[in-house]
Amino acid sequence: MTILFGSIFLVGMGFSIIMPVLPYYAEALGANGFQLGLLITVYAVCQFIFAPIWGAYSDRVGRKPLLLIGISGYAFTFLLFGFATELWMLYLIRAVGGSLSCATLPTAMAYVADSTSLDKRGGAMGMIGAAMGMGMVFGPAVGGLMSQISLAFPFVFAGILGLINTVAIWLLLKESLPLENRVNKQVKIERASLLEGLRSPLVVFFLVILAVSIGESIHHATYALFTQAKLSFGAHDIGWSFTAAGITSALVQGLLVGRMITRVGEERTATIGITLLGISLALFIFTYDIASSIIFMVVFSTGIGLTRPSISAAVSKRTLSAQGSAMGILQGYDSLGRAIGPALGGWMLDQGLNYGYYSGIMVVLIGLITLVAGSSLRQTDSITARREIS
Repeated sequence: MTILFGSIFLVGMGFSIIMPVLPYYAEALGANGFQLGLLITVYAVCQFIFAPIWGAYSDRVGRKPLLLIGISGYAFTFLLFGFATELWMLYLIRAVGGSLSCATLPTAMAYVADSTSLDKRGGAMGMIGAAMGMGMVFGPAVGGLMSQISLAFPFVFAGILGLINTVAIWLLLKESLPLENRVNKQVKIERASLLEGLRSPLVVFFLVILAVSIGESIHHATYALFTQAKLSFGAHDIGWSFTAAGITSALVQGLLVGRMITRVGEERTATIGITLLGISLALFIFTYDIASSIIFMVVFSTGIGLTRPSISAAVSKRTLSAQGSAMGILQGYDSLGRAIGPALGGWMLDQGLNYGYYSGIMVVLIGLITLVAGSSLRQTDSITARREIS
């Protein structure tokens, strides 16, 4: 588990290094707000298509091979990204990167499910998030500083981190899924159906993660251009906001979310998180300097940090077998949200400076209503079932 957390830490660091830089890098190659949104969307669309396949495939061949595919794909495509000279190259490289790198997180969550008991799973899912958050503590500040060398350099550095990570997993990580627990090789591997997810008892959690992902990715896609237009922020300036987000995410997911899940349950913890997420999106509209952007980002990261591990733990605890498939479907809905959010946010930003955040608030509100209504229905069904038994 220590090796796994270390791997996720490097993924978080590599991912967050580019966050302050990507909008300006794409803009330098001629992208406007909508095209930047599409650049993020194409990555997420490929994740949406392939994440359920990788998750299901890990139930057959084990977790370690899929982790190697995900992180090595992430590494090589980031290196290529740093050497791109045309906007169309960015789209092509992001498509390949999204198709391969999406094997990482659902497989890592399935690895945790293989290796932990039910009562410790919420905390372990939180630690996965904390490892990602700790990586994101260092990444934005490093990326902002590296951007002063060149806008391409942070991408190359992130790729090198990914290669180091791949070697570490290959040499040090043990397989978590025993041969006797794997899906029979005679069974055809198919892409886990997201429509099947809509017919499952877990549908509320899938729809909630979709809404949360749309709201989160609207912010990530528009924040740099929003603050640039409003306050003339550059990569170095927003790097500090993302660093604050990483620190908050690490603290919330490492120290708080596991305790909250144990105390009040996954659904109530997620409800609190989604509420904070919606509040933060409203606050971003009133950003007026670096200090305020950091404070609002802390609220945003607290909301995300409470929500994602709670939803992951809720799905995992309610899945008796095929953890890879369940996490693949969850990652599929997450990726679908990341596909919709950036394009929607970028287009809305081109229509009006605050419009992206208005749309994000509405989507997150729908997610909150879905979770509350679904929780109420489950409680009613549970009470009815107990009465019938008695």
